[in-house]
Amino acid sequence: MNDQGTPLSAEGFSIFAVDANWPESRQVMGHGYNEVTGDTHVSLWFGSPYYDPQVEHLTVFSASSGNAEAGEALQRAFEMYYHPGEEPPADLPDSEPVTITTDGKPMTFELWRNSSNRYWIARGCVESTEVVLSGYEIEPSELSLVRVRDLTSFHNPFESLR
Repeated sequence: MNDQGTPLSAEGFSIFAVDANWPESRQVMGHGYNEVTGDTHVSLWFGSPYYDPQVEHLTVFSASSGNAEAGEALQRAFEMYYHPGEEPPADLPDSEPVTITTDGKPMTFELWRNSSNRYWIARGCVESTEVVLSGYEIEPSELSLVRVRDLTSFHNPFESLR
């Protein structure tokens, strides 16, 4: 990250987060920048200050367009989507469209819901940023995403590892 609290960025890349009305903890869970390809990604966690996949939470993964990390984030989300120890299928299940407010405008995302629990995954593209959302106990259509230019207000649990 640079001195302003934002990662170096690829052309047109934006970081998306849940709007300021989110009542719980807001954390940076990871980020990366590839100097060779210009690929950038940021992963944010909204929920309990301690990671617990069984309580209400949301992750927002933003990646520069074409970044392989977006596909990997989607794959990791599907590993949580299925029961632990259950092998995900080779092909994605059928999705349905969902409208999520993004920068004040309705945007259509692909949505996968797990019928056996309250876990869901959504994927969309906002301009040149790929966004992968995953959540539990939160209705995705009620979310409001905004661009974030400064991550200094987010807790970084990995800060001491530098």
